[in-house]
Amino acid sequence: MIKSKNWWLITIKGLIFIFLGFYILKFPISGMLGLIIYGSISLFISGLILAIFAIITRKVHKGWGWQMAEGLLDIALAVILLLNIGLTAITLPYVFAFYGILTGIFWIFQSVFFKNNLYKFWGVVLLAGLLSLLVGVLILLRPLIAVLTIVAIIGIMFIVQGFFLTLFSFEISRAHKTSITESNKE
Repeated sequence: MIKSKNWWLITIKGLIFIFLGFYILKFPISGMLGLIIYGSISLFISGLILAIFAIITRKVHKGWGWQMAEGLLDIALAVILLLNIGLTAITLPYVFAFYGILTGIFWIFQSVFFKNNLYKFWGVVLLAGLLSLLVGVLILLRPLIAVLTIVAIIGIMFIVQGFFLTLFSFEISRAHKTSITESNKE
């Protein structure tokens, strides 16, 4: 079980994703350009936060490499999106299709690790991974339809990811508080 006093870093990433998801759903017209710019910046920051969290918890968390990989994926995608805004607008469905597929794969592997380590929310992680993988594959198979609905799909994907990350951070907080209480009893 991951025990860290820095659980709030994951909460911040989750809240950033939830905010971004609701923003995209509320303003779909400006959502596409905003998604490229603000989404890229948010993705970069959240990837950096996740990578820092993975490094901080690497001694107590056996699956830290998966979180580091996800953080680095977020950072790489953000840089690609920001450096090629015109090309990004054209290829956005494919970019998010691959992001959804890779994120889904990461989460599926993490859910197995979480189940083996008795995390309460491992099923939520598995479901989020399967949904992310499914959305990624659907976007990849039907990019024209995805262009028409991409803003809503991406907004929902960010909200789901943010919700999962927030739940995960609370589980880390609970484990940390439990370990403190147990060490105080000794």
